[in-house]
Amino acid sequence: MLLGLLRLLPIAAAFSALLAGAAPADAQLLGLEYYLPQPKVEFSADFTVTSDGDTVAGKMMRSHDKERREVVAEGNREVMIIRGDRGIVWSLSPDDKLYLETSLDEALGRIPDADGKAPEPQITVTPLGQESIDGVPVTKRRVSGKDADGSPVEATVWTSEDGVVMRLDSVVVDDDGARHAIRLELHHLRVAPQDPGLFEIPAGYRRIMEGPGSKLGALPTGIALARR
Repeated sequence: MLLGLLRLLPIAAAFSALLAGAAPADAQLLGLEYYLPQPKVEFSADFTVTSDGDTVAGKMMRSHDKERREVVAEGNREVMIIRGDRGIVWSLSPDDKLYLETSLDEALGRIPDADGKAPEPQITVTPLGQESIDGVPVTKRRVSGKDADGSPVEATVWTSEDGVVMRLDSVVVDDDGARHAIRLELHHLRVAPQDPGLFEIPAGYRRIMEGPGSKLGALPTGIALARR
């Protein structure tokens, strides 16, 4: 699920070292956040993703059903915009002024069947008590079950009173059966209205039409570009 999304997005460059070798159906990071109740507030925060001793840092901005994540991968700033209100995900390469678009259902592994119905995850959420992260009171919960694509879900999530996911621990199983623990954690949470322009594609960006071998940040043979 997540890995399929990250391979599609330029942000994958930053996470490739963390998720190398994981099967596409076996990562739940982004999906779990979107299967939980959505935050009641707008906010921004720094975040880190850690796995197997490697850490990637970035920034996150959230406005209800819109989210923006930014990382710097190999010296290049890369952006993911998730538009829950429109059911799409944009991946932007600001240096090249290119973007790629995919559906949120596809990113979450909810591929519609022949009848047009997208599968839903079958998960159970169990409260585990109260804690504090970065000075923010949170409720710790266990999340288990099966994802929309049938892959197992095994995670622990810490959410604030306003529904902000402050920490999420998930397990990825690679093709060889090895387990990799992944942690997403927010830092310096700032609850405040966000600029609507953060969740739009800037003028002048060109869209990459997905095709065999397509990769944002490069222009291999067969990629069609459309001016926005």
